Amino acid sequence: MSMSSNDNKQTNDTPNLNLNEPLTEKEAASGRPKTLLVILILLILTITGVFGYMVNVAMKEDALDQSVAAERMDEDSKRLQPETVPESSVDLNEALSGSSSLFKKLTASEPVKILVIGDTFGTGAGAQDGTNWTELLADSIKEDFGSEVSVNNLSLANGNDAYGAYVSLMNEAAGNKDAVYDAVIVSLGYYDDPFNFGLQYEGILRSIRRCYGSAEIIGIIESASVTATEGYSDETALYARNLLEHYGGIVANMGEAYAVSGMDAGTLTSDGVLPNAAGQKIYADWIVKKIKNKLDDTLGGTESQEAVSQQPASGSEDPVNPDAELYDHYYYIEASEFYRADDVNYLINISRLKELGVENVGMLGIDYEYVEGKNTVQVVIDKNIFTGWNTEFEGTAPERHIRIVNNNAAVYDELAVSFATKEQADAFHGLILTGNLNLHQSEEKYDKLPMPPETTAPETEPETEAETEESVVETAAASDESKAEKSAKADSGNKKKEEESAKNKETRSSEKKKDDSEKKSSNSKRTSQTPAQQTAAPETAAVTVAETAAVETTQDMSQQVVETAAAVPTVPGVEGAVISDPADSANVSPAGDTYTVQAGQGIDINQWNSIGPTVG
Repeated sequence: MSMSSNDNKQTNDTPNLNLNEPLTEKEAASGRPKTLLVILILLILTITGVFGYMVNVAMKEDALDQSVAAERMDEDSKRLQPETVPESSVDLNEALSGSSSLFKKLTASEPVKILVIGDTFGTGAGAQDGTNWTELLADSIKEDFGSEVSVNNLSLANGNDAYGAYVSLMNEAAGNKDAVYDAVIVSLGYYDDPFNFGLQYEGILRSIRRCYGSAEIIGIIESASVTATEGYSDETALYARNLLEHYGGIVANMGEAYAVSGMDAGTLTSDGVLPNAAGQKIYADWIVKKIKNKLDDTLGGTESQEAVSQQPASGSEDPVNPDAELYDHYYYIEASEFYRADDVNYLINISRLKELGVENVGMLGIDYEYVEGKNTVQVVIDKNIFTGWNTEFEGTAPERHIRIVNNNAAVYDELAVSFATKEQADAFHGLILTGNLNLHQSEEKYDKLPMPPETTAPETEPETEAETEESVVETAAASDESKAEKSAKADSGNKKKEEESAKNKETRSSEKKKDDSEKKSSNSKRTSQTPAQQTAAPETAAVTVAETAAVETTQDMSQQVVETAAAVPTVPGVEGAVISDPADSANVSPAGDTYTVQAGQGIDINQWNSIGPTVG
C-alpha cells in the first residue's frame, strides 16, 4: 500500500519518540531551560515558605512576650497601689485618723503653718545669693500639694544649741497661745555637746508634743555630718534618729540627701560648713520627699496601726531618759520683772519670785545679747557668787544667745545679774529656771568681774539685827582669812598664824552649817503645812523691790523660806509655759564652803578661784 506525499511528510517531521534511543544534542539543549526554571520556582517557593514560617513564629513569640510583660507591669502596678482599696475610693478621713494636722491639710490643699527651731543651719544661712531652704520648702509644698505655707523661723545663729531651741519653743508656746502649727522642724547637732544632746533633744521633742500635740515633728540631721566633721553633727546624728523614731517624727538626714544627689558634698558648701544655694535646694527637696513618703505610708496602710496611733496627737510616750520629764518645769523671768539697781545690776528677791509662781530651785539659764568686744556676766545668789564668765564677740551687731548658766541653783533670798557695762546690761532679756537637770558643763574662767550689788533695794534698812551681826562676823572672818593668807605667803613657816587661820575657817564653817540647819528646819515646818494653810498664812511684806522700798520686818523675813508655788504665774507673755505640779524638781541645799560677798566689798579673784561658786 502506497502512502501519499502528505503522510510521508508528516512521518518525517514527527520526532523520534523511542526512549531507547539517546537524545540528540539538539534535543537535549531544547529541554534544559525548562528544568532549571522548574527548580528555580521550587526554590523560591521553599524560601518563601520558610521565611513566612519564621515570621509567623517570631510574631507569635513577640506577642507572647508583650503579653507577659504587660502582665508583669500590671502586677507591679498593683503592688504600688494601696493594698486596701483603689485610690479613688480611699476614705482620707479614716486613713489619716490619728495623723498630724499637716497630712490632713496637705491632702486637702489647705494652708499650713510650720515652726522652725534650731541653730545656724535652721536659720538657712550659708547661701551667698540669699537662698533659704525654708523659703524653697514653702514653694515646693505649694507646687506639690497646692497648700499655701507660712513659716515662723525662731532658729538662733552662731553657737546656740538645743537649750536655746528649747527656750525659743517654750516662749513661743506661752506668748503666742493662739498659734497652731501643723509641723515643727528641729535643726540641731553641730554646736551641741554630745554628752548632753540626747537628754536635751528628747526634752525638746517632749515639749513639742505637749505644746503642739497635732503637729508633725521633722528632725533635720545636719549636712555638717559629712561636710564638717570637726563639729558634732556626726556624733549627735544617731541620738536624733533614735529619738525621732521613738516619738513618731520624720527623720530628714541631709548627709544621706547629699549622698543620694550624686554630687560631691564639698561642692554643696561655700565655707565648708553651711549649705550653699545648691545645698539649700537639697534640704528643701529632701524634706518634701520625706513628707511624701510618710504620707504615702499612712494612706497605703504600710504602717502598723500601733505606729499610726502613736503619731503626734498622743503625746503619752514614755521617756527614753526619765530625766527628760524635768523639761516639763519651765519658768521665764523677763528682765522687766527685775529691779534694776543701777546701769549694770539687776535684782529680784524671793518674794517676787513667789508672786510670779517661779520655783526657786533648779537649772538656771540666761537670755541676752552679745555686744562687740568682751562680754562679762556674773550671777550672784543670796550674796554668793553662783558663776560668771567672759565671752569675746567680734560681730558689730548684737547677737542673741540663750545659754545654760549652771544647775543646782537655789534662791532663798535674792538673785542678782551683773554685767560689765551698761551696753551689755541693756541687752539682757531674762533668766530661765527649769527642772534641775544634771548636765555636763565646762567651767569658764574669768579674771575680772563687775562689782556685786551693794543692796537689794534703795533705802532698805537691815532686815534683822541678828543678820546684821552675822554679816559683821562673816566680814571679820573674811578679813581674818585674808590676813592669814597674806601672812602665810610672807612667812610660810609661821605655824601659829596657820593654826589661827584654820581655827577661823572651822568657826565660820560651823556657823554656816548651823545657819543651814536652821533654814532646813524652817523649810521642813513650812512645807509640812497643807496647801490651805499655806494660802491662809498672811504675808505682810509681799510688796516687791521694784514697787517700793518699804522695810521688811523680822517676822516677814522669817517666812521667806524655800517654797514651790502651784499657782499659775502671771509673767506677761510667758505665763502659759509654766507647768503645774513643780514639786518634782530636786531640792538643793547651799554648800557649806562658800565665797561670801559683802556690800561694797568687791571681788577677791584668788578666793573665788580657790573656793568657786556657792552651789554647784
